[in-house]
This record gives sequence, C-alpha cells and structure tokens, in this order.
Amino acid sequence: MNATWVGERVAAPDVKLLVRNVVLGKVAGNWGPNATFRFPAHGGTGGIWIAVAKTLEAKKTRFGEHGTVTKVDAEKKKVHLKDGTVVNYGSLISTMSIDHLAESMGDAQLQQMCKPLFYSSTNVIGVGVHGERPGRIGDKCWLYFVEDNCPFYRATIFSNYSPFNQPNKDAKLPTKQLANGKKPASSEPKPGPYWSIMLEVSESSYKPVRHETLLADCIQGLVNTNLLEPEEEIVSTYVRRFDHGYPTPSLERNGALAEALPYLQGKDILSRGRFGAWNFMQGVEAVDNIISGGVELTVNNPDFVNTRSNTERRLSQFKGVRK
Repeated sequence: MNATWVGERVAAPDVKLLVRNVVLGKVAGNWGPNATFRFPAHGGTGGIWIAVAKTLEAKKTRFGEHGTVTKVDAEKKKVHLKDGTVVNYGSLISTMSIDHLAESMGDAQLQQMCKPLFYSSTNVIGVGVHGERPGRIGDKCWLYFVEDNCPFYRATIFSNYSPFNQPNKDAKLPTKQLANGKKPASSEPKPGPYWSIMLEVSESSYKPVRHETLLADCIQGLVNTNLLEPEEEIVSTYVRRFDHGYPTPSLERNGALAEALPYLQGKDILSRGRFGAWNFMQGVEAVDNIISGGVELTVNNPDFVNTRSNTERRLSQFKGVRK
C-alpha cells in the first residue's frame, strides 16, 4: 500500500509524549479524532443519513431500488434512473463508486483509468447474546484481531454504543444455539437482558471467504478469542455482504485518481465519497466548489484536514436550515 493513506485514517501520535510514556512506564489514554465521538441513540450510523434525508423535499428524492442510476449521459448532461426518470443537470456530484460510474457512462477511457483501483468486500456478521455483558469486555467499543484463530479482523460491541442496539430486557426471545454450536436445553422464549456484537470479515481475490460456513466460523472465532464463553446463548444472527467494502490505498491508487478525477471534472462531474474518490476523507466543499469555486481541502489535503477540528462550519450558522 502507499504511505499517504495514513493521513486519511490515522491520527499522528505525539512523539515526545510517546517517549515520555515509555520512560515513565505510563499507558497512554485515548487519542486521535476517534477518541470521542457521537453516536445516534436510535438507528445506528444510518440514522444520521435518514435524518438528513428527511430535511429534503420528498418529491426531489428517489431513494430505493427504483432510483437506481442506469445511465449517465455526460454529453447531454442527463442521468437516467430505473423508474424511467431522467434528471437534467448542469454540474453533477456523484457518490457512486467511480468504477460503476465509468460503466454507467459507457466511457471506455475512464474504465481504463479505473482498472488500477483495488477494493475489498466486507462481510458483516451480527450476533445477539442472552445475558449480561461480560465484565471482561466492559465498556470497550471495538477490538482488532490479527491472529489466525478467527476470520474477523474487528469486533464491535454494538450494545455499548446505545441501549437501543439490543432488545429491552423484558422482551422474550428463544435461544437459537449455544456458542459452542450445540442446541440449547430449552428453546422456550425467555426475558433478557441482552447484548450484541458486530463482526467484520474482509474479502478479496487475495483473501477468499467461505460464505457457506462464515457464520459458524465467526461464532467459533468468538469463542476462540474469549469474546463468548462456549455455553453462552445466542438469540439472533445477521449476515450481510457489501461488495464494495473498503477502498484499498494501493501504490497505483493516487496515480489512477490523478487521471480519473480531473477527467470527470472536465465533464462537470465531481466524483466524491468513499468509492467516488476512492478514499474516506470527503467534504461538503464539493458543493462550495460548484457554487462559488471554493477550494476542496478535504479531498485534496486529508493530512491537513484530519489534524484539526472543524470550527468554521456549523449547521446552526446557516439560515434556512431546518432544525
């Protein structure tokens, strides 16, 4: 991978503080932009985008399968949707993956530019557990695993983010299985409490995944890593695969984007977002750029943006914003 990706995802440590802690034998506290963060009480992170969507006029939105983009005509500046709607535009901000955008445009030159771009797929596995959250887990948010005794690289204790990420303790649910794979002594519904875990398993041509046994392998991995005891009761499971999971910051990525993004901008298309510009650090500056020619700091200078707090732009400062 290239070296520039750390500016997008990793907060630079304080070297002097690191040395001091080593000398004094002190454990560093939380650090970086993710040390503290807000999380919706209801609906997970998707709740943020649902709330934002509700501020838009419904007649101007096309959420759902019927709103799928089937063709982008860059010459005539028209976007064709699955339900037959044709949207005319002057400038276009696209957040679909840039490789899919190239296909929808039928642009062979752009498709060739996108060939060096790599990505990994993400398999998300959810496990709902009966009982109190174990003390050994405590208030941890997410944990990373590099060992080969589990298929997942990250486990998120989802119930620690909000009390609404699991059923109320009065809800009666049957036990589906024990963590060791055995059947429970009784499958009669019984009240909680409950807690939940979310696992992520990466997948690519370099790291294939056995989908037919993935859930069972992950549950065994939870036992192997002591996140679950063998006799703990599992009341629910969830499995979902996202083809475009994470953009890979390969050595070829920056060179490919240096060609593809200006090429699209020359057609009045700004390709932005996780896979639109093949990195994480994006911003509202794309709109400013179209309206007033504002500089896009976030997409072009992630190192600078990721080391400072946003004090310039606050939702409450804008007139006419629905609260």
